[in-house]
Amino acid sequence: MQPSTVQPAERPDARRRHPAGASDALRVLFIAPYPPARDGIGNYTAELAGALRTSHCEVAVVTPEPVAGPPDARLLGSLGGDPVARLASAVTTWAPDVVHVQFAVAAFGRRVPELLRLLGGIRSRTVVTAHEVTRDLARLGPIGRVLYRRVAGRADCLVVHTDAAAGALAQLGVDAPIEVLAHPVLPVPPGTTDEGELRRRFGLLEREVLLTFGFVHPHKGLDDLVAAFAAARRGAAQGLDRFAIVVAGDVRRRSGAFRLLELADRWHAARVRRAVRRLGLSDRTVFTGYVPDGEVAAWFRVAHVAVLPYRKIEQSGVLSLARALEVPVIASDAGGLAGGCSPAWSYPAGDRTSLAGLLRRLELERPPPVEAGGARDLASFAGATLAIYRDAGAPARP
Repeated sequence: MQPSTVQPAERPDARRRHPAGASDALRVLFIAPYPPARDGIGNYTAELAGALRTSHCEVAVVTPEPVAGPPDARLLGSLGGDPVARLASAVTTWAPDVVHVQFAVAAFGRRVPELLRLLGGIRSRTVVTAHEVTRDLARLGPIGRVLYRRVAGRADCLVVHTDAAAGALAQLGVDAPIEVLAHPVLPVPPGTTDEGELRRRFGLLEREVLLTFGFVHPHKGLDDLVAAFAAARRGAAQGLDRFAIVVAGDVRRRSGAFRLLELADRWHAARVRRAVRRLGLSDRTVFTGYVPDGEVAAWFRVAHVAVLPYRKIEQSGVLSLARALEVPVIASDAGGLAGGCSPAWSYPAGDRTSLAGLLRRLELERPPPVEAGGARDLASFAGATLAIYRDAGAPARP
């Protein structure tokens, strides 16, 4: 089916306690990673949950893997720590009006079968936000298509952040309506470290920082940035001597069969490190490892420019952070990233020569800061999400 915001007529067997316009609060169950788990989708879910609570919703969580316990939501259990039958009973007892799955293959990994079994036993209206459709399908091929068809088959509505993702789901022939909600600009985690401390710790007191942020992954083009930086230095009058690349992040940990994807990511990270040494950039490249929430804001404030050299991407929480902190950005045109920065500072994904040209320009000028203006804020995003929850025209599964 084609992406649409028009919902089909309600079926006679639909069960809903909150028709459109109801003023009483909804109970929302998130099935998703959630803090304290180290996961960008988990942070996104927690921010959305907080915004929904300001609209008087009750929130509970089922996580893919056991966690110590969310500080701000009721934990019903985890797919990796509880039998599905027990979870289904807990969900039925809590009686959510809406079950909202925040889905990406990396977020659930080996717990996808348990997720499907749990959803198969839930009668509440089910919404699935698919965060990484195009990247998952590109990386997993036929397996990815099967997984997404099965997850979509458990949904009354699918939410994506880009038109490209909606088109990819439509091509799979899914039956559920597809809503496109642009990724919101999320609040920045409270800081516990300042810029000076990071500069001292990583030897950056006299460097301008080219920041790449987040999990290390082949689709993020880190090898393109390293090669382009080396080429830019050769062609620049001063050799861009005051600049250094900071890779703020690490490889995402995975489990089960998906450990193979982690190994591929680690191989990519090792290949990037070898390229750094081969190109003579060891003294101009810093690998920080995992970045705690309290250091996120400081790293973006340290940055002379954030570089998003992605080859494939659907939406970017990194761009959201840059917007929130008004940091200059150089970005590829993958997944519509170029729309988030000045057109003069974007380039065709994978084109190292073009990226080198933009880096060379940093000798004389700096990109303008990206601004949050025009992007959806969290409050309006939560309102649009509530509208999906409350849509009386959307059926619940029989």
